[in-house]
Formats: sequence, structure tokens, C-alpha cells
Amino acid sequence: MRVVVVGGGIGGLAAALALRAAGAEVSVHERAPGLRAAQAGHGLVLWHNAVLALRELGLEPGVRKAGHELHRHLFRDARGRRIAEWSMARMAGPLGAPVYSVSRPELHALLAGQVGGDLVTGSRFTGLTVTGDRVVARFGDGREERADLLVGADGLRSAVRAALLPGDPPPRYAGFTAFQGVIRLPGSGVPANTFLSTWGRGRWFVCYRLADDHVYWDGVLGDRVAPRLGVGALDMLAAEFAGWPDPIPGLIAATGADDVTPVHIFDRPPLRRWSHGPVTLLGDAAHPMTFNLGQGAGQAIEDALVLAGELAGGDVPRALAAYEARRVDRTTRMVRRSRVNGELTRWRHPVACAARDAFMRLTFDRLVYRKTYELTMAIDFIGDRSEE
Repeated sequence: MRVVVVGGGIGGLAAALALRAAGAEVSVHERAPGLRAAQAGHGLVLWHNAVLALRELGLEPGVRKAGHELHRHLFRDARGRRIAEWSMARMAGPLGAPVYSVSRPELHALLAGQVGGDLVTGSRFTGLTVTGDRVVARFGDGREERADLLVGADGLRSAVRAALLPGDPPPRYAGFTAFQGVIRLPGSGVPANTFLSTWGRGRWFVCYRLADDHVYWDGVLGDRVAPRLGVGALDMLAAEFAGWPDPIPGLIAATGADDVTPVHIFDRPPLRRWSHGPVTLLGDAAHPMTFNLGQGAGQAIEDALVLAGELAGGDVPRALAAYEARRVDRTTRMVRRSRVNGELTRWRHPVACAARDAFMRLTFDRLVYRKTYELTMAIDFIGDRSEE
């Protein structure tokens, strides 16, 4: 089977590896001019399900080497008071995998190294034509590739999705912007093995360690927190998070202007159908979600494994129908839950925020913890072994 994957991000590369293992001939086309340009981003958390998925691809040793193991998720308010604490370590044994924080560029490099020469950079997808059960993908340099299947893994503003679904509404702004930074800072004050999440009024701050004394941090401002005109991002963040508990002010102060990136957060309403003929979507092209569950990369890798598993039988229409049947409901729940969680971080009224924090103190340690794990760990890519 000949498969063309458009998009050389984490999902597209995972798809290439999974499809190749299933016996397909695969090429991956990435519009960025080179690997360094394609390796955009900062840090991410690979939850248990993502680690299990990467294990299926034979990449867990590389993840373990590049990652920093996380044992707990600590929630605080803006005065530093504990709201809730989730044990990741306690779930690692029963689920068969830990949680890692990892540099997104390092994870991308790990995947790209395995894909090797099947990854073509500087290759911009421009259109497709379906003839019978075959598809022709066209690229900006005039190249055309014929395939049994075209996989659009080209992200939030997917060109494959636009070709497949003309008139599809644009992505919707989630109402907040994340200012993301990575710095090397020994003695940063970020607790070891901890995902630290601090909630305020229209503001939210996340930080965790990466490997080699690096720290990832994320200062999130809701759309009602208007950036001050003429003030740089770091000065604005220093003012917005002034008086917040350690290590937040120190992380902002230690970061250079070139080491922080504003990222406007978008998602899309869930689709009920991703595939048309021999063309399908994967990852953010199919189901972009906000980062409030930390599942964007994990769900893309799950997509890759399920798609490859179904295609192993060689019947593309049947495989795509089964792929959607196994993935649409799960990712729809992720998109909706992520958006709801994101809305909570935008609240500004002091009474509403006090009620939110009280609700978190009462429910997060047990009820929300259990419900979140039930959702994220309802894995569907390793068959019956997920239930053993």
C-alpha cells in the first residue's frame, strides 16, 4: 500500500512509523524548509497513554532518555495555597507507564530520526484529486504523488482539511493566549518531578522541569486581561504575575526576550466524519483541542496507531470507517473537556474564582482525578492488552 502523509509534526511522523511497520510504503511531506524549522514548540507532557503509544512504536527508550519523569500534579491558587494534588506515580504501576515531560523539539527529532529519508521538507501541499480508489497529491514544486491513501496530519490550519471540506469554518479562538518559555536554570525552584499549576483571576501559570536543568513555563492570560500597549511581553507578564508565589516571578525574570513565545490557543468543534474516499485526517487536522488536558500530542499518536492497525488488512474504505468508529467519540470527549477546563482559567470575578477554587478543593483530589483518568486512559490502540 502506498500512503502519502501531509504534515511532518509529531502526529504525521508517528503515522509514518506506524504505517511503515504495518507494511505500507510511506512518504511524509512537511512544508517547513528544514528539520529545525519544523521542530517548533517548547515543552509538553506525555501522559501514560502517550508513553504507551510511543512504546508501541519502539520509542520509549528514547523518550526515557530525553524526558523528565513526573510524579505529581500540584494545583495552587495565586496565593500559593494548595488546592489539589494528583499522584501520577500512583497510577504509573497499574497503567504500565509513567508520565514524562519532554522538550517538543527533542521528541520531534527522535521521531524524525526514525522516519529518516521518507521525510521530505520544504514540500507544500497544494491540492488533491481523487480518481476511483486512488488519490493524487500535488505540491508547490510541481511534484505529484499517487497513493492508495492520503493522510492529512498538517495541523490546526490543515490544507488537506480545507481541500477535503470546502467551506469548513475557521478555527475558533479559545479566549486565551499562552506565553511559553524554556530556560536552563539550575536551582529554579520548580519542584522535582512536579507539574505545577497555579490558578488566578483570568491568569494561569504552569511550569515543570525538563531534562538537563531546563524548565518549561507557560503564563496564560485570558482575553479580558488586555496587554498593555508599548510594553514588551516579559514586562507585561512580570506585572500580571507580580506577587504570585515562587518560583513564578523568578522564572519570568530569568527569561530572555527571545526565549518567550506568545501562542494564541484555538480549537475546532468536533467533526463526526474525517474521511472521504481515500483521504483522511489525523491529529490536530482532525480534532484540534486546547492544551488543558495535555492530550493533543497523545491523541495524534493514538490516531496513528489505530489507523495503521486498521489498514493492515489492506481494505482502505473498511479501514477508514473502522478508524473513525474507534477514534471520533474518544477525541470528541477530549475536545469538549479541554475547552471546559480552559474556560475555568478565564474566570475573573472574585466571587466566581473563589467558588471555582472551593469546587476544586472539594472535588479535584478524588472525583475529577478519577474522571480524568477514566477519560484519558480509555485507550484504544493496543487491543485487549489495555484491559489486562
